[in-house]
Amino acid sequence: MLRLTVAGIAATFMSLLVFSAASAQEIPRDEYLSYVPLEVPVAFRQTPASAELSLFGDPNAPGYQDVNLDGIDDSREEVLRSLAVRFAPLLVMNSTAVPMDLRKVTSVEGAFPLNIDTWTLDRPGGRLTNSQSFDVFQAVSDPCTDNELSARGEKPDCRLRWLLEEYDLNSPSSAPERTEAREPGGKSFRVLWADYPGRSESDWNEIYIDKVSGNLPRRFHDRVKTYVHPFIHETGAFPDSSGYELVLQYWFFYPWNDGGNNHLGDWEHMNVVVAPMHSVTRAQTADELLDLLNGAALETESGDSQLVIRRLEYYFHSNVWTLNFAAPNAYAPRAAWEDEVQNTVRERGGEDWFWKVIRNRAWTDDSETRVNTHPIGWIGADNKGLDQLLSPPGGTNRDSHGTYLMPGLYKDIGPAGAAENVPEQFDHREFWSASVEERSQWTDRWERGGVVDLAQADRVELIPDVEQISPLARTWPEVRTSWAWLLLPIRFGYPAVESPFAGVVSHAETGNLAVFGPSFSAGWNRSGESEGFGTYDPNKVPRLLPLAWQDNFINSWGWLNLTAPTIAMFPPIDFLWRIVAAPVRAVVQDQDPTFYPVEQLPLRYVGLGAGYSHMDYPVDAYGELLFNDRQFPELLTTLVEYQQDNGTDSTVVTDLVDFVDPGQSAFFLVSLYIGDHFVTENSLRHSRSDIGITATYSDLPPMDIRGDLNFWEYAGSLRYDLTSGAFRLFPQAGYGLSWYRIEDLAANGELFDEPDSDWIRKPGLFENLLPNTWHAGAGLEWIVIRNFAPPPKGIDFSLRADFTWYTNKLGLDLEHIPLELLVALGLGAEDLPLDRWVSRTEFRIGGTISF
Repeated sequence: MLRLTVAGIAATFMSLLVFSAASAQEIPRDEYLSYVPLEVPVAFRQTPASAELSLFGDPNAPGYQDVNLDGIDDSREEVLRSLAVRFAPLLVMNSTAVPMDLRKVTSVEGAFPLNIDTWTLDRPGGRLTNSQSFDVFQAVSDPCTDNELSARGEKPDCRLRWLLEEYDLNSPSSAPERTEAREPGGKSFRVLWADYPGRSESDWNEIYIDKVSGNLPRRFHDRVKTYVHPFIHETGAFPDSSGYELVLQYWFFYPWNDGGNNHLGDWEHMNVVVAPMHSVTRAQTADELLDLLNGAALETESGDSQLVIRRLEYYFHSNVWTLNFAAPNAYAPRAAWEDEVQNTVRERGGEDWFWKVIRNRAWTDDSETRVNTHPIGWIGADNKGLDQLLSPPGGTNRDSHGTYLMPGLYKDIGPAGAAENVPEQFDHREFWSASVEERSQWTDRWERGGVVDLAQADRVELIPDVEQISPLARTWPEVRTSWAWLLLPIRFGYPAVESPFAGVVSHAETGNLAVFGPSFSAGWNRSGESEGFGTYDPNKVPRLLPLAWQDNFINSWGWLNLTAPTIAMFPPIDFLWRIVAAPVRAVVQDQDPTFYPVEQLPLRYVGLGAGYSHMDYPVDAYGELLFNDRQFPELLTTLVEYQQDNGTDSTVVTDLVDFVDPGQSAFFLVSLYIGDHFVTENSLRHSRSDIGITATYSDLPPMDIRGDLNFWEYAGSLRYDLTSGAFRLFPQAGYGLSWYRIEDLAANGELFDEPDSDWIRKPGLFENLLPNTWHAGAGLEWIVIRNFAPPPKGIDFSLRADFTWYTNKLGLDLEHIPLELLVALGLGAEDLPLDRWVSRTEFRIGGTISF
């Protein structure tokens, strides 16, 4: 949301330029520590419920067998794998990236290069004192003996063993974990990182985007993988006992992230909570969940006993958005579901629309006879941040990974509060109604709009809790080799790369650091929000309503976003584009919704105002309009003839007095609100005022020449509310068009032959369209009625008063005016008309209805 003044925007942009320039080169290996937090994460443990109910099997139970050495009982693994495939998602590509096998995309084909950098913290930024590297995959071929381990042997397996001991889940011996006193000198700090290719956006584009097609290169097509981690979530949903849910966490690994922030390695995930259809509206008892884990419902694919999706949790960046299929119950008969919807309290804008989306997702066919067990997620998004202005045209920041639940503009989720846009469309019912061969038109595309089908056994890998693997890793080299990535605090890629805002705070996460693995994520074994993920519970807002400046950015434009996308936010273009052209845009553009977090929901979007305007025209300036070239000759002739026909030789003009009455009229206003502080306003006023001149003679009655000043003015204002809440104090400034003429000009009541002058400064098709009037002022608005509900209930009413100063060129053409005659009539040189800058003031009071 835009909360920046013009000065703030400039300062932010200059800061981005500084950060961009500072990060223009690859960060040297002996300097990256200044970007890295000086702390070592610890893995998250299994949930108490997973341990209590022996999710992965009880090693002490008869018949327990773990041939695969993965910490999972073989019979339980068969059930969990079947569930993982049955509920595997379909991922719609809004990125060239797809979730990949972490073992197949490292910098060295067929290897897993692990780097160990040791630093001494004896000075700011630290000092790199030792660097080691070895291939984890080689460890299994040459096991390390206990003697070699004690001697700190250099075998890959020895290195793995002592690393696993140093970072052991229960009794770590690593220096960063010890609390006893240490020797004088710099403290040591160790960074583990796996080597993945590329260090910058240009590198990633070279590696992961085909130069001809612009799509994911063919060599990556067989590397699709999702890592599925089941866990049991205890809900406490029953009055007298705990309730349980089986959660399938689908983890997705991307080798790089190119969005509002850049970094190597990216782990994203989504949760799928499953339950039998007959009990989808409640948690499971322990016995019911054990039946599920023993495969009781695997063979049931229809009826009330079949397994369905109870809840989906989509994680993107530091947000989680939940789709609840159980309330209202999306599997109930339609009439019953509609009754439940009718009786459910609405707590956000677009609630009914969200419920319809959930109902649609729950089934694969329009007749609602086949349950859909495959969630749909959109991967990747187009960043809409200020960093776009630092990029050249050509497309950038479109590979910001996250798992989104539908197309739309997601507000306030990216770096520095940037929005992210997901444009690609997909109809899962059309997909599932097609034949297997026809579905290939989606699954074989490997480009934006393509679909990654993870419901294939060879694309699913189960990952247990670290407690299941850690004991096995002490004994078996193949376990250490296969699971070191899960057990160790490894950064998946070169630790720090260039990125906007990188290094603005030393030793702090600013979005440019390679990430740790899933077991070190705050989302591991968590359902819903946690310490690392806040609830994203947005209101749905139509895309036609006004958006923030950054939301207009086009990713392929780069710094060209300072042109049309920026101009579109200034009056009157904003009014023409967002209001006048709205019907056209509704037809020719996809109207995916905008999602606003509840806490960031704008107070208002559009306002319609009206009121009373009092404009004071300076007489000495606007009185000169009588000297327009169309009417001045007749005015002069009238004065002279009056004197000649009625006066004597001694008759002289003793005084010429101009007069202009104030302009009192209605004004009309359209306000477009951007966030809670920034407002663009388009206003129109039209007034008529008496204007004229009174000539006083030495021995004649005065001559009164009088007409109407017909004055039109459009004003486009940029306003910034200095205060929030009900009372808004604001400065405003802007530009506009003013045009006017004198009508019904008469001398002592007798109309001139030319009663109407030409329009002065009137806008035309090819002239006078640029602003010809400038203004600045201040005002106060009192929001009397505030309502955050969607229209028609969400209508606000406010009262406002403002005072504004205007300046413009008068616009007189004096080329044909005989100024010498004016001197002869008695005007001094200082009183002669000039085409000069003039100013005036306006006071307005009115009201605004907005929503």
